[in-house]
Amino acid sequence: MPKNIVCYSLGNIEPKKRLKFNQELYGYTDRSNHGNYEYKRKGILTSTNYKKPLDSTLLIPEKVLKNTIKHLKKYKAKYIHHKIKE
Repeated sequence: MPKNIVCYSLGNIEPKKRLKFNQELYGYTDRSNHGNYEYKRKGILTSTNYKKPLDSTLLIPEKVLKNTIKHLKKYKAKYIHHKIKE
């Protein structure tokens, strides 16, 4: 199955924006009422089988490539991507 490797760099953005970027990409667990309730918030890569071999490097399937690149452009990240065979 062909996959894509995406390497990106966010540069020197504020920590608050970096956190938001990661939450939207990977998803996160939201807690309310002092931790009594937990909610799983989905991200772009939540429902896919992706690998993260290094920081800022992703191995993702073709079906989420378009949304991932759109997300990277939204945060003005520098990136490169290539199609690979696994």
